[in-house]
Amino acid sequence: FTILKEKITQKLQQKDNTITETNTKLQESNRKVEELTKENQENEQVLETLFKEFKELAQTLE
Repeated sequence: FTILKEKITQKLQQKDNTITETNTKLQESNRKVEELTKENQENEQVLETLFKEFKELAQTLE
């Protein structure tokens, strides 16, 4: 019975470790996604500004 209990305990510990590793990887991935989202938003703002400036320039040249 003791051996069975030890095996079950080991399996549970392994599963717990796997869950912890998975959670850590997910947190890292989420951080990267947040960084990329922020970067994309900044790039979008720059593009919008450039678009407005080109539009104004085009109107000036007409």
